[in-house]
Amino acid sequence: MKTAGIIVEYNPFHNGHDHHIRQTRAICEPDVLIACMSGNYNQRGDISIINKFAKTEAALSHGVDLVVELPYIFTVQNAYVFGSKAVEILNRLKVDDLVFGSESNNLEELKKYAELEVDVTRLKQLMHDGNSYPKSYGLLSGSLYPNDMLAVTYLKALKQTDIRPVSIQRTNDYLSEEMDVIASATAIRKALKEGKDISKATDLQIDEPLFNEDLYPYIRRLLFTTDRKDLEEIFMVTEGIENLLKENAIRCDSYEDFINNSISRRYTRSRIQRILLHMANRIKKEDVNDLPDNDYIRVLGFNETGRRYLKQIKDEINIVTLFKNIPEPYKDIEWKTSLLYASLYKDPSAYIRRELQGPVIK
Repeated sequence: MKTAGIIVEYNPFHNGHDHHIRQTRAICEPDVLIACMSGNYNQRGDISIINKFAKTEAALSHGVDLVVELPYIFTVQNAYVFGSKAVEILNRLKVDDLVFGSESNNLEELKKYAELEVDVTRLKQLMHDGNSYPKSYGLLSGSLYPNDMLAVTYLKALKQTDIRPVSIQRTNDYLSEEMDVIASATAIRKALKEGKDISKATDLQIDEPLFNEDLYPYIRRLLFTTDRKDLEEIFMVTEGIENLLKENAIRCDSYEDFINNSISRRYTRSRIQRILLHMANRIKKEDVNDLPDNDYIRVLGFNETGRRYLKQIKDEINIVTLFKNIPEPYKDIEWKTSLLYASLYKDPSAYIRRELQGPVIK
């Protein structure tokens, strides 16, 4: 069976994502379309506005055959870890083509960037001058848009595989706040916060959206009551940033004020948000350093085509369909992060029960 893969977040699913799926099917003509998807948290450190199972339902309803999860610990990291681990999972699933959107849609130019060897000395100097890592890398390799940067990450990882890269034109600015038929996830999230109609941009009915702001009271209490030495043990906490975060927790009553007072040329919004999620989930450096290679793939959902494909490859890879079968210590991390996410719902127990059930089946 010919297979195509996509790497997605769906925060939330919208018409641009439907376009991505349609283009993938039109260009690659796969027998099976597989999505490797982040779960309840996203690469830029955002809480997913809808849970992983609602995202899976949307993906299967719009043409994806099989949805697998990128584990939390590989999702809430920089673009390199996010992209390379997602590619690794799709490679184990024997994907033939990887289709991704990019702002430039110039595959040959992106391949050139992927071949660049980073000048570490120059990179450190740019960061010493106050530029964030993403900006510093962009200055070294030219002007790259966010999805172009992700595309370069995918292309670097794909060099270790036989997967064919396919680029399609990104249809919108991911930071645009304009609501239209093709709108960014940012615009949709903003509209939901403001109680505006989103039906033009997505066919999803989102009744209980979750936002980073919902977590701020808990994060603030943590920063009030946790010793600096304990915060130093949290994954991604470096260079004394815990001191800045503790000070801002005292000064700032709102999440946005807290973030705006914490970010700088050195610390991007995404990096701060990732650190906060790791704090809230109590993910320690030693938890990550001691992780074995992840030899499992968790299935979140499938249709009949996806079921047949799983049956075809099940003897070659470690497929997990039930939460209880996730190997330790990954299961411990996934459990903590699931409980925190559930705590934001009006009925946490309903989501906890769903987490422990099997995949979405269409």
